[in-house]
Amino acid sequence: MYSFSERLTDVRVENGFGQKDIAEKLNITTSAYGYYEQGKNEPSIETIRTLAKLFDVSTDYLLGLIDQPKHPINFTIKDDFTLTEPELQTVKQMKEQQLLSELSENPVENVEKLTKLWKFINEL
Repeated sequence: MYSFSERLTDVRVENGFGQKDIAEKLNITTSAYGYYEQGKNEPSIETIRTLAKLFDVSTDYLLGLIDQPKHPINFTIKDDFTLTEPELQTVKQMKEQQLLSELSENPVENVEKLTKLWKFINEL
């Protein structure tokens, strides 16, 4: 697991900011911000929230508690049926291409056909 100071440095660099840029956004000195990255000082909870919004990551990610930049989002349609965010995006794409409505006309048969076709494609 990463420490807060390591993670903070990594996300800043990944986003193409200098320490001075972030310090200005936080209305603190570059030196004060540098102490966060060096682990010599810890920001307030509000500052951590601001940093998470700025870098578009979760506070847990910044704090080194999880390794994914954002918490996984699941969408529950029924109690026993859940979609991850990427799965939901796939369904949305299928709907935009009108594939979902065509598959829904005869779901069992069409999904079987699609599965066979997908296996064939993956064997190429």
